[in-house]
Amino acid sequence: MSEPANKIHTLSPATPSNITEQQPWYEEDSINLVDLWLELVKHRTIIFTSVALALIAGLLVAFLLPQKYNYTTTIEIGSTLTQTTSGTVPQLIDPPETVLAKIQESYTPLAQQQFHKTHPDNNTFYKIDARIPKDSQLVVLEAKGAEKDNANYLQQLQTITEYLLQDHQRVMNVYQARLNNQLAQAKIKLDEITDPSTLATQQKQLESKLNSARIKLDELRDPRVLAVPRQQLENRLAREEKQLIDLKDQAKLIKARYQSLDEIDTLLKQQVTDLESQINSSLTQRKRAIGSMQSESAAMAMLLIDNGIQQNRTRLAALQERLFIGQQNLRLELEEKIATNLRSQNIQNKLIDKTNSELSRLDIGNQRALQRHQPEIGKLEEKLTKLSADTRRSIERQQHSITQIEAQLDNLKATRAIAPPMQSLQPTGPGKSLIIILSLMLGLMLGVFAAFFASFLHKVKQQKMVANPS
Repeated sequence: MSEPANKIHTLSPATPSNITEQQPWYEEDSINLVDLWLELVKHRTIIFTSVALALIAGLLVAFLLPQKYNYTTTIEIGSTLTQTTSGTVPQLIDPPETVLAKIQESYTPLAQQQFHKTHPDNNTFYKIDARIPKDSQLVVLEAKGAEKDNANYLQQLQTITEYLLQDHQRVMNVYQARLNNQLAQAKIKLDEITDPSTLATQQKQLESKLNSARIKLDELRDPRVLAVPRQQLENRLAREEKQLIDLKDQAKLIKARYQSLDEIDTLLKQQVTDLESQINSSLTQRKRAIGSMQSESAAMAMLLIDNGIQQNRTRLAALQERLFIGQQNLRLELEEKIATNLRSQNIQNKLIDKTNSELSRLDIGNQRALQRHQPEIGKLEEKLTKLSADTRRSIERQQHSITQIEAQLDNLKATRAIAPPMQSLQPTGPGKSLIIILSLMLGLMLGVFAAFFASFLHKVKQQKMVANPS
């Protein structure tokens, strides 16, 4: 009987020596679809059994296992308003990543520990996950569990949420208290600005300053104001000039006395010469008297001559002392007086120059004071004119500040749970029909695999029998 056209020839186990000659090596691995189908039909009992068992298992799973539900709650992170150079911008109390870390590392373990303390008989571990939806400022807490654990899951979700809300409420209270303090101070300042007495006080202060400045300006412009200090300086200058003249007169007298010392020296030298001549003459007379000293009158003459010589020598010593010592000391004393007088004249000249400089600066200083004072009066007049307008602008600025603070208070967003923890309406996971269909498909796949495996084992057994006929 002819073989089908699409059937691949297989070699009989009885002729192993002709395998290589009759068929190419790759035809051993070729697949015959008809043979596959025949093999499946041949082992259909195995396939039906596998499908039946899988169906039974699927029915048991679908109808006996408890269904799981989703338990979720969504938390919106609160924000405050922060003043920047570009304006007021919202700022989260905590970044979403920080909130997620707090929940995962602190609040979830703390909530689980608290739950087990209040329920010591319940040893079930309730896994709760947290995630941040992409590009959002939300944190989602979720868990999966049976409907019988509904209360336990919802309680733990609520506890975690309360921990986060308490933490953020603490930060919000501090920020809100600071804003309330700023608002109270701003309102107090606004009351001060709007108080009519404040404007009147400021106006009186400016008017008082303006009047004082005008009086000062009139004083600077009044020639009599400069007359007194000018007269004082002129009187001082006259005294200083008189003292200089006196010093110069004293210097002339001292120089005259110094010049007269030369004449005194000449006179003293003449007197010394005369006394020396007299002493020499007396000595000559004494020698004569000694030679002729025979009478009592000669002795008396000798005594008188000796007495005259002694007196002349005393006078000579005095004149020589005055000439060589007294006159020299007097010169030194007069030279010192001349030097002191010159120093005093220099000091007096400097005092006169200083007084003249003060006189010349008196008018210049007055002009500069006028130049400085006139703009100050203009500024005070301008401030007085603009006082009401400035007060209105200050009130507007303060009102704007109050409005901004109130807006910040109104725009505070506390961290909140968008929805309380709740259970999903429908169970999660595959439905009963899908479980049954999946079990049928799994059973069919296992049955086909088992059929091919059984066929493989049968062929192996046949080849062993052919190889060992005995």
